[in-house]
Amino acid sequence: MAKPNSEKGNYENLPICRPISAPIQLDSNMLFAYPLPASYKSAFLDSPLPLFIKSSSSEENLDEPFHPTGFVREMIDGWVLSEESPKASQTFHDQSHNVPEFTPMGLPFYNMPVTFSNSDIYTQAFEMAKDQLGCRMLQRKLEEMNPFSIQTIFEQIQPHLPELMIDPFGNYLIQKLLEVCEEPVFSATIASVAKSLPSISLNPHGTRAVQKLIDLLANYPNHILEVINALTADILTLIKDINGNHVIQRCVNSLKCPQNQFIFEIAGNHIVEIATDKHGCCVLQRCIHAATEGQREELVERIIEKAVELVQDAYGNYVVQYVIDLNSYSVNAKLAHIFMSSIQQLATQKFSSNVIEKCLQQNKEDVQQEMIAEIGKAENISKMIGDQYANYVVQRALTLARPSVLGKMLALIRPRLEELKNSHFGKKIYIKLLKNYPVLID
Repeated sequence: MAKPNSEKGNYENLPICRPISAPIQLDSNMLFAYPLPASYKSAFLDSPLPLFIKSSSSEENLDEPFHPTGFVREMIDGWVLSEESPKASQTFHDQSHNVPEFTPMGLPFYNMPVTFSNSDIYTQAFEMAKDQLGCRMLQRKLEEMNPFSIQTIFEQIQPHLPELMIDPFGNYLIQKLLEVCEEPVFSATIASVAKSLPSISLNPHGTRAVQKLIDLLANYPNHILEVINALTADILTLIKDINGNHVIQRCVNSLKCPQNQFIFEIAGNHIVEIATDKHGCCVLQRCIHAATEGQREELVERIIEKAVELVQDAYGNYVVQYVIDLNSYSVNAKLAHIFMSSIQQLATQKFSSNVIEKCLQQNKEDVQQEMIAEIGKAENISKMIGDQYANYVVQRALTLARPSVLGKMLALIRPRLEELKNSHFGKKIYIKLLKNYPVLID
């Protein structure tokens, strides 16, 4: 690539760094018809001017040069000189040309992304980390596993770690850094972000970086307690957040007992609040899945205590169904006996009816027959058979009932057939009953 002549200031041989094209739906000839200042010289007619672009940031001191310290200060000059600049990129950080901008038809031109050279890795890492192409260059550099490069990049971004963890591009750099760094850098990273971990976890980009950090904690067990303490104060907020809940689930999976016990204690003490939340119910199911036998028993017991309240909730019912699917005879029997005391109320509700049907189906025969006997009582079956939700529970009970009990239940249903036949909703139930139990029309 041609370089500027420092003596004559001749930039004529430099190519233009970005093409300028017409906005969508505009003829490119229209651009030149837009009135411009008399002093303006078109870049299309005169010799091309170099385009110097600096990245923008909300940081006040972004354009201040990075001042490396220690070993980096002594070595950086030699390393920079040994690097080759990419052929398609030329950046001048201390110069700029004020080319007039024009906005034909009120449509703005968007700035092209900053271009970086390899030497910028050692002086502009923070700016590069927030740029898509610059971030990729840094990640490739980290993958070389060169201790000097890792340390140099880290020293530049360390003051900005919380900011980069929530950046759309910077979070990927932090993840890569955590993967390749040694214990001193990992330890310094924890110290720099510990106080900000809850807020970072609530961010859609930050949650990924925090999950990566938690995944790697197994390699640095001395830092587990520090991370746990940072998350504990805001754990309920995290559990119920669309992004934060993934961090807690990662803790459940990646940390072992007793390191993850703090999550089980919070979950047990706030079982209804968590189970009835859209994201909390997922965390609770994850806890049950990943728990030790002792942790699972304690958590399931708390769920059983609040089962009637939970099954009536749009999200809580899934937690109870998850417990039923564990197929523990003793647990399912406990739940069945709890539900039988209010079987009609629960069977006629949208969410709880699904749980009642599952509990009936996934219990042993002796418990099933107890539930069927309760459903088959005249005051229950006569109301449930015509209900839009409870009729499914009744139909399940009929398929599982012993012959003697089935006859009694059908006898109680027969007086309701005409009513079912003449109702818009009950007509389907009527047809299904006659198909499965022809004895009803005898």
